[in-house]
Amino acid sequence: MHFDQMNNHRATFRLTLAATALGLAACISNAAGPVQAQLPIVQIRVGEHVVKAELANSDLTRQIGLMNRQNLGKNAGMLFVFKHSETQCMWMKNTLIDLDVAFADSNGVILNIEPMKAGTANIHCSSGSARFALEMNQGWFSKLGIEAGEQLHLPEQAKDTQQ
Repeated sequence: MHFDQMNNHRATFRLTLAATALGLAACISNAAGPVQAQLPIVQIRVGEHVVKAELANSDLTRQIGLMNRQNLGKNAGMLFVFKHSETQCMWMKNTLIDLDVAFADSNGVILNIEPMKAGTANIHCSSGSARFALEMNQGWFSKLGIEAGEQLHLPEQAKDTQQ
């Protein structure tokens, strides 16, 4: 009887250990945080250059942004569309790639471009009232000579926000 009880305790211990390991594995896989669901893609023009940008136009999609992405295509980015034209700020929490953000006013005119380092909590803000922000791989704007005053040409469907 004593031998059977020991075997039962061992089996229970092994089962508990296995369940704990699975639970820890699940926690670790979710530790990085959310990844953006598939978003609509819009084609925009920045000066003479064409960008395929994911459209972040709701509170949730703007909050998640490019978090936990391993890479971003060469001429790909994310266009943030805000409800109101005001000072907008971004940060890089849980973002794995270095980015540049171009803040633009309600007419699409770039106000300022800020470099943003992956994984930092530094705040990067628009220099004036911005309605849009375009995130691209770091160096994309400077390599193409795009500076403040340049125009973002946005399709109409990219200008609306969702709840």
